[in-house]
Amino acid sequence: MNSIFLLPYGGANTSSFRSYVDRFPRDVGRVVPIELPGRGKRSHEEPARSIRECAALALQQIDTTSEGYILHGHCMGALLAFEAIKMIQARGGPLPRFMVASGRNAPKHVNAWLRRVVDLDDRGFLRELQGIGGVPKGLSFAMAQQFLSVVRNDQAMARAYDPGETRISVPILVLAGRDDPMTNAAALAEWERYTSKVLSIEWMDGRHHFILDRPDLVAVHIEAFGELVKCPAPVEDP
Repeated sequence: MNSIFLLPYGGANTSSFRSYVDRFPRDVGRVVPIELPGRGKRSHEEPARSIRECAALALQQIDTTSEGYILHGHCMGALLAFEAIKMIQARGGPLPRFMVASGRNAPKHVNAWLRRVVDLDDRGFLRELQGIGGVPKGLSFAMAQQFLSVVRNDQAMARAYDPGETRISVPILVLAGRDDPMTNAAALAEWERYTSKVLSIEWMDGRHHFILDRPDLVAVHIEAFGELVKCPAPVEDP
């Protein structure tokens, strides 16, 4: 069975994916959400200050010896997955079968929404996050201070991230929401510049957090991409 290590979007913790994990088809894989410092069960720890630092800390929880493992990152998590694979590749470790990047343009892009919300006060910022479905249910403004602090730190890491020029030797499956205001077709296609292997882009209905609504369809795309990269492309006769 595939182990699918899931790296979170800004502000998320492992409980954010509880329903997703429960509904993900077990015959396709076992989803393992990664808990980052500064939130959830690790809320007592200092948060990371850069994508590279955060990816290194996340990598400590990922069993790279697991046969046929996959890294899946949503939004900020896609940057973490990409950076973690660069680290694994640099040290000659066992690479994942492939990477899934959902809800995130290619690494060099910082979307307009992320730039716009940086100067908002907490109430305005919370409203913006609610508008994209990024706030835990039932979280009031009075209880949101730690959550907002975590999100702001995550967004600062994403804005400052420089992916460099390294390509990963891992195929990439890009999942995109048709109504996601955070992504666009041209910037999604640029993920091709970051892999020396296969790239595939698949569109799903929904806004920014579309994967949480359809774990069954995510599984369909993961299974199909797994079959694609398993079979080498035919060699044409000279």
